[in-house]
Amino acid sequence: MIVLDLARSVVGVVGMAASKIAPLDERFALDQRINGPWPEGPFLWLHGASLGECRMLLNVAKYIQEDIKNCPKILITTQKTDVLEFLQQSGANITCCIAPADTPYTMVRFIKKVRPIGLVLAENELWPGYLSSMRKLSLKPAVSIISGRYQMAISKGDFSAIGFACMQSGTDLSRLVSECPPEIASKIQIGGDWKLLPWVRSKKEIEAPQNPTVDTTFLSFHFSEWNSLLRMTLSSIKRQESVVIIPRRLEEVDHFRNELRDQELLVVEWPLVQKGAVSLVSKYGQTVEVLEKSKTAVVGGSFSRTLGVHDFWEPLQLGVSTCVGPYSHGHKSTVDALVREGVLSQLRSTADYAKRDLPDIRLVKTFLTHERAKISESYSQFIAYLEDLIQG
Repeated sequence: MIVLDLARSVVGVVGMAASKIAPLDERFALDQRINGPWPEGPFLWLHGASLGECRMLLNVAKYIQEDIKNCPKILITTQKTDVLEFLQQSGANITCCIAPADTPYTMVRFIKKVRPIGLVLAENELWPGYLSSMRKLSLKPAVSIISGRYQMAISKGDFSAIGFACMQSGTDLSRLVSECPPEIASKIQIGGDWKLLPWVRSKKEIEAPQNPTVDTTFLSFHFSEWNSLLRMTLSSIKRQESVVIIPRRLEEVDHFRNELRDQELLVVEWPLVQKGAVSLVSKYGQTVEVLEKSKTAVVGGSFSRTLGVHDFWEPLQLGVSTCVGPYSHGHKSTVDALVREGVLSQLRSTADYAKRDLPDIRLVKTFLTHERAKISESYSQFIAYLEDLIQG
């Protein structure tokens, strides 16, 4: 731990120096991450890295406020400036700020100002300084992991701060349990992927879209996946299908549009849909609207070794036959299980696209019924844990 704290101190010094370089500070908000300002607590502190994790945390924050009487103020932090902007514009009844740098200097100042009652970590954000700071702050284990994913961590000692953990899969659970002492391991359970939590609470049944006008939606594709996307798009257009492309990043929309036109493909703007044409989505917040009119979906992030597969649960819960590419970084065990159960289809290469097997909606319904029960039970236990923690 001494070596780890020294390394964190060195990182802090390097970060302070880098924060003086304007382009770096503008891109990564280094000065804010090191020096704040931080909001005045006490807060229940929720932390996530990516947009997907923070969307999940916004839902969790809303449900906590509904389900816990006299719920404390909630703070959500993230490392990414674009995600922070999304949180600030969400209209939710929360406070949000850039996440503190995991250095001794910063964490002391952050904890003193924010006075966190507890820390809720989304997926795999096991920062050593966050864990050790919470362990020193509270007599009770005050850290919880929700919708957890786990590969490995630098430090095992800080796991003593964990009071509750629900992991996405049995593989994630086994990896974490193998590195924890028995008293911590006993608190870890399988709780599924909490991106499904709004659907779980809605009690909606899985139903395929009625009279879909879109043959295939390519969902959350990066421009770095362009070559794979182009081959699949050409295959669909050759069969006079209607295609919708939803880029992962809005700043890449024009790149997609220009490349499609260079291929002499007909490009229209969503919500216009046309057989033999590509409809391009250029605004956030339209994914559900598109999927409700789609027969099939292909999920991006899965056609590159270096990216992580994006949210395949969203089309599944809307009853859309869903396919992923050959790579499932970040969710491999879950994707493997879904493919085995016939819930997801996985392409070995884009050559398989035209003859891909489409999942049976009945299998999707059965699998998600089990997921609903798993998530509902783990959420109930999470609320009970938080209520005990808040009461002191």
